[in-house]
Amino acid sequence: MWTLPDEIVESERTAENGHYAVWVRARVEADDEFKNLSANDLKKQGHKGITLEERLVLELFYFWKSGKHLDIQNVTLCAGSRYSDGNVPNVNWNDDKLNVNWYNTGNANDNLRSREEVSKRIFR
Repeated sequence: MWTLPDEIVESERTAENGHYAVWVRARVEADDEFKNLSANDLKKQGHKGITLEERLVLELFYFWKSGKHLDIQNVTLCAGSRYSDGNVPNVNWNDDKLNVNWYNTGNANDNLRSREEVSKRIFR
């Protein structure tokens, strides 16, 4: 069982104006190409990172299809979202539970990686 942090999350993409779908690379671990890059670094590159809501839906879909979990060895930086204090949410699976935490926008490390939106479709 898990709970989301109490902070309000603001995301670059929402279903507020209609349903949409995003595609990310079919990988268990978040994109290796974006390790050691902070949310600030990614923003400078024009990177479109997964949002917290998208990452949680991706976890549900992956588990439904495979019976397994994402991000066992690494952490997905949800670069498309921000908490009300400006920090960036991140998600991983550890000790048999889903963890939702946050990093400062300048934090970067080897196991913190974003998942890039590679395609998007809006349904109206």
